[in-house]
Amino acid sequence: MNASHEIQILKDAIKEFGSANAEGKTSVSYGVLFEKTANSLEALNGTLRAAKRQKKVTFDAELMMMPKDKDVQVVLLDET
Repeated sequence: MNASHEIQILKDAIKEFGSANAEGKTSVSYGVLFEKTANSLEALNGTLRAAKRQKKVTFDAELMMMPKDKDVQVVLLDET
């Protein structure tokens, strides 16, 4: 799979399983993303980092690990 396709899967998962935060952006916890994308995204951390570099998402961690970072919010910046 290519990176843009995986980023789209990530964005779709955030839209599907997330909810609006205080700023009106869609966000979801890393734990939920980890659970819901286990079968569709082989390298979730790599996809998250690529999406963050492209300013599609943001989160407050360098490298997320389960279960330590399960409550870290992943915020969707690019709704398209």
